[in-house]
Amino acid sequence: MKNNHKLIEQLIKSRSLNIPLTLTSAIELTPESDFEAYQVQKTVSQKLGWFDSQGPKLWKLGGLLGNPTAAALDLSMLKHHTKNEPLALHIDEACTFTGLEFELAVKLKRTLKAGDSLDDAISAIGETYLALEICDERAEQWQFLPDLFRLADHQMNRNIVLFGLPITGWPNEFSHITPIIHLGQQLINEKILTHPQGHPLQSLPWLANLSQTLYEQPLESGTIISTGTWAGMQILSESAPFSVSLNGFPKIEALLSSK
Repeated sequence: MKNNHKLIEQLIKSRSLNIPLTLTSAIELTPESDFEAYQVQKTVSQKLGWFDSQGPKLWKLGGLLGNPTAAALDLSMLKHHTKNEPLALHIDEACTFTGLEFELAVKLKRTLKAGDSLDDAISAIGETYLALEICDERAEQWQFLPDLFRLADHQMNRNIVLFGLPITGWPNEFSHITPIIHLGQQLINEKILTHPQGHPLQSLPWLANLSQTLYEQPLESGTIISTGTWAGMQILSESAPFSVSLNGFPKIEALLSSK
């Protein structure tokens, strides 16, 4: 394992002080494999005291078709925005930048175990939320960082935000959705989207296996999982607020301020 102890120390320091690693340091300390990146994630979360004996209760999924990735997150990173007003984000909250990913998040109503199928995963969904992932990075020049560094740094996560009231269960029509997405005056999407993993819940059985491998725990009832972006990441700025409209959910609005 290459320099992983030093990377763990630097990531913990960065989270505590909100000071990023340099790009050079991040590249030098990047793990050599997915296995090492997940071990860095796990050790950082343990040293920060994120999880109890039952393991993680909040996860984010990512990756491309056939190659899912994930990060287990502290419940303090979960926010629930119920006000009828835009989500206000402050520029000083960022370590390096504020990115937004529109996602659907699910809450399990029963345990999902290693070896369970996609059908098991679908039947385990108790609620579905419209969500935003707030992305950030604990290293400078995030565009040039190796993928394995991003994975080790909990996949660039700062927060998961759930909006409004959920829909009960998992509607079958969510295999494809048609969100209307704006960043400032720019129309990002108004067409039908297919999830990067094909079915939005395709990675849940894989995640149950990963949870068992890393934390020796299944995905317990009550666990919340953000299922990955449908439309990429949008960089939020003071001049370009973000909005998403999707039938059946409250409208998402988010803005960035330095005041």
